[in-house]
Amino acid sequence: MRRRFTRKSPPLLALGTIAASGVMLSGCGDDTPQEVAYSTPQECSQSGIDLQICEAEYQEALQKHLAQAPHYTDLKSCEAAIGEGKCFQATDPTAQAGQNSAGQTSGSGSGFFVPFMTGYLVSSALSNLSGYGAYRDYRSSSRYSSTPIYRNRAGDTLTSTISGGQRTSRPVNVNTRTVSRYGFGGRSSSRGFFGG
Repeated sequence: MRRRFTRKSPPLLALGTIAASGVMLSGCGDDTPQEVAYSTPQECSQSGIDLQICEAEYQEALQKHLAQAPHYTDLKSCEAAIGEGKCFQATDPTAQAGQNSAGQTSGSGSGFFVPFMTGYLVSSALSNLSGYGAYRDYRSSSRYSSTPIYRNRAGDTLTSTISGGQRTSRPVNVNTRTVSRYGFGGRSSSRGFFGG
């Protein structure tokens, strides 16, 4: 026998290096939270997330959508950009006090048109929370928030943000998973701010 076969340190060192690499790679695998798209809070709940959490995420996404989605002064302009039947009139939250800046009662002209919110993105990490109390704790210590999404005339799935005082739309990350019985952006049984 040759002496080099009896030395066990180099093979163990090499094996240890391979094992350490395997651990680092597994940390980058499917366990990393990702955003999942849902059409309704009910679909979100069916994926294993507490319904109260899904509804809270929906309400937050809706408020962000009304503030950040493209605003149009009339239905015709909105439908030209988004598509026929894909817009609705929203009310300016500052006009809900009942008076305009001149102190007069607000009329119907205080609204604007925005695309229907076709869904919202939720972090898959929320499925690990035990209930709404754990969710409140998570939100108080995290910068995470749900993201509203909508579709334009071309069928692109978009989200909007306000940057430098301007509303800007960008495509939704292609790594986002979609969960929908109707096909994403399909007609939902929910009424109101969702649209096909």
